[in-house]
Amino acid sequence: MAGGVFLALIGIDALESRNTFQFFADSGTYHAAARGDLLGIDGLGESIGVAGNFLGPLLLLQLAGENYYVVMVFNALLLYLAIASISKSLRFDSLRFTLLLLVNPLTVSSMLSVNKEIFSLVFIALLLRAYAAGSVLSWIAAVLVSLLVRWQLSVFLFAFSAALTPLNPLRRNRKMTIVILLVGLSILYLQLAAVFEPIRYTFEQSAAEYEGSGFYEWLQGWQDSGAYWLIFPLKAAHLLFGLGLRFDRLIAPVDIYNDVWQLLHSTMTLVLFIALCKNRAFKLRNDLIYVSVFYVAIFALSPIYSPRYFYPVYVLWAATLAARRPIVSLLRTEATTASKKPVREVRIPFVQPATESTPVPRNTQ
Repeated sequence: MAGGVFLALIGIDALESRNTFQFFADSGTYHAAARGDLLGIDGLGESIGVAGNFLGPLLLLQLAGENYYVVMVFNALLLYLAIASISKSLRFDSLRFTLLLLVNPLTVSSMLSVNKEIFSLVFIALLLRAYAAGSVLSWIAAVLVSLLVRWQLSVFLFAFSAALTPLNPLRRNRKMTIVILLVGLSILYLQLAAVFEPIRYTFEQSAAEYEGSGFYEWLQGWQDSGAYWLIFPLKAAHLLFGLGLRFDRLIAPVDIYNDVWQLLHSTMTLVLFIALCKNRAFKLRNDLIYVSVFYVAIFALSPIYSPRYFYPVYVLWAATLAARRPIVSLLRTEATTASKKPVREVRIPFVQPATESTPVPRNTQ
């Protein structure tokens, strides 16, 4: 009800550029593409590219008949189903998890207009379901949903699945797996420089329009020289938390979405990180944390500075806190630093059957 009132009074006018209250990132662009008013996008066949993927939003707009209210209802349904699925996979009360999601402005924004963040949430739900239930169908569905969002999400899914297979002799050593991943990404980034050129051009345009301290450009310079593996911790922290500390922008916003919505998203991500560290839950042997670090390693490679790309990380960290236990075990392999307790057996692609299994303990709180 509140969302409908917001759209009627403010939201639709903002989406149609009749006011400047931009509570969304690219929703207006997606509507323009659906109407055929966006240069370079003529139908679904031209909706996927290295610098942008419009497939998911355009499919949603077609299903909704480009109706703003139908889009909102569909988004709310996806949010409900995703929360229910994650709660079932991790066996915890969904109320705490729901509240942690709703205090993040991006969750609210993802319900109000067409966007990719809601699809990212569905992707995380399917991924966790695939490992918790050993569901091949959930894994395949996650692949299909990743194609609706960003090509990096598909790369993440396949790379992460490959890291868990016997093809990775270090699959039980998660720290070393992450290090090798970062080195490999550093080399790949240099080898595919021509492919990343459209993204780099977008980054340069954004940097010119949105003034910052220059620190991110400095980090990107190191990455361009092949040192992504070296500057990864700094770049990851900058992408996840950096904007969340710029309260001067919050007080006097220039770009509402960047200076309010994304800023508060980064702030809440930092709050969750501190809470996880305080609870001693931020450990690679926690499967949800391992998934999130692997995700950050893939997505931080992009030259584009966009904290909203890391919304799935917030979802994973919120789920970790909602689980109320320091270690969540879903995967077949365990880190070398973990205790010798076996983990839950699952049956999904690219993963060899485990010899032992232990059910995920049910939260009694």
